[in-house]
Amino acid sequence: MNLNISVATVTYGDRLKYLFPVVEQLLKQDFNHIYVYCNGVSESILSKIKNKFNSSKITVLYSEENKGSAGGYNELISYLSKLSDIDRLLLLDDDNLVPIDCFKKIVSLSMAEHELYYFHRPDRNLPKQAKELKDPQLILGEKNSFLGRSIFKKENSNEAQYSGDLLAAPYGGLLLNRKALVTGILPKKELYLYADDYEYTYRLVTQHDFIIKFSEVFCIEDLEKSYHLRKGTKLFSNRYSNATPLQLYYSLRNNTWFGLTRSSSKFKYMFNLLFYSFIFLTQFTLTLKINNVQIYIKAVLDGIDFYKNDKRPKS
Repeated sequence: MNLNISVATVTYGDRLKYLFPVVEQLLKQDFNHIYVYCNGVSESILSKIKNKFNSSKITVLYSEENKGSAGGYNELISYLSKLSDIDRLLLLDDDNLVPIDCFKKIVSLSMAEHELYYFHRPDRNLPKQAKELKDPQLILGEKNSFLGRSIFKKENSNEAQYSGDLLAAPYGGLLLNRKALVTGILPKKELYLYADDYEYTYRLVTQHDFIIKFSEVFCIEDLEKSYHLRKGTKLFSNRYSNATPLQLYYSLRNNTWFGLTRSSSKFKYMFNLLFYSFIFLTQFTLTLKINNVQIYIKAVLDGIDFYKNDKRPKS
């Protein structure tokens, strides 16, 4: 049986130096179709993308407004779920460069209806550690952890009985099958940016019994290094040391909300939140990043407020 194996990515701003080599590499292979969602790009950038890739194998989708990764992937996956011919869909960030044998490796995979795959991105080692340690929760942290950190002894939970390799996964490197596309599960637009990918895949796992398998059958290269991977000295830096105000706010707000929705003990979760927030805020203060202190506090309070009011962030 010939499978329709397609690829989809979301780009924004001026990211052509990443997007062009990524799409060029995909075009050298036998993917059925490539979908590029242009998320609030300028008309000139959109024109360059269309002129560069004037191919019947490429569909360019466009939004005048930048809807963030959550809104972009929401609309992209929603659009693709209505296309009845896609059997497998590889999601990529616009800077995810796949190897030249990527298509052949995907074709060779045995993929059951309840299985999804996440392919290794060496810049992000946590998924690999989760697989090696046989600890699917590691990708998110334990149920009552804050940003994956907890001072409490590890507890057994329903999540700990999960048979997959990862309890959640990023968009970039995620292979969906037809069954996942038609569940009606979509990223939450309200999250806008950060944690939306983990929250989306977590619902596929917990609400529809999918399992996510980690694979190194091929590796994906990140052409741009994420902000949280660029750190300074250990004592005075944390995952947000190089974050922009927007990155700091949305990551903290969304992770606070998501952590509360997953938690089994609000007391333990809030204790972890306060304990580790003290450390983060002290680091910001010692490095004179006072603006980060204010943004951090507002983001955490907004995340708690969203959870208390309707348990869903507003746009």
